[in-house]
Amino acid sequence: MIEAIQPATAESMEAAFYPSLKNPAIAFCTEVWRKIHAATMKQTNNVYTAERCAAKAFRLAMPPLSGYQNICDFIACAGYGMLLGAIKPENGSKLLYAAQVALASVPKESKTQTRTEPRPSPDPHPSPTFAATPAKEKD
Repeated sequence: MIEAIQPATAESMEAAFYPSLKNPAIAFCTEVWRKIHAATMKQTNNVYTAERCAAKAFRLAMPPLSGYQNICDFIACAGYGMLLGAIKPENGSKLLYAAQVALASVPKESKTQTRTEPRPSPDPHPSPTFAATPAKEKD
């Protein structure tokens, strides 16, 4: 028996050919780039202006350089932006350096907690380190 082949949907095509778009931050920046590019092209009919405006919108949509996950997403967006052409390589290296500096300022605990799941304690009873200290009574 012969089965009909279902055409791929746009979403599955994007997932297959653009796996980076599975990252929500990259997907958001890319979507902003597409919308601004299309709107500017419609308004000005000038490719240079559309690319310049879309590139600026892409950079403005990038996550802030605060917090471990945001910095990782910023790095991913900068890299994808260079691949897309929304970020010039010379500007991309400056953005990546800024991300490196920001990443160095994140406490080590934040980096390790975000990367891995918390490990279960071998002791079933929690340690008393978080117990509140008794308040001193006033005379």
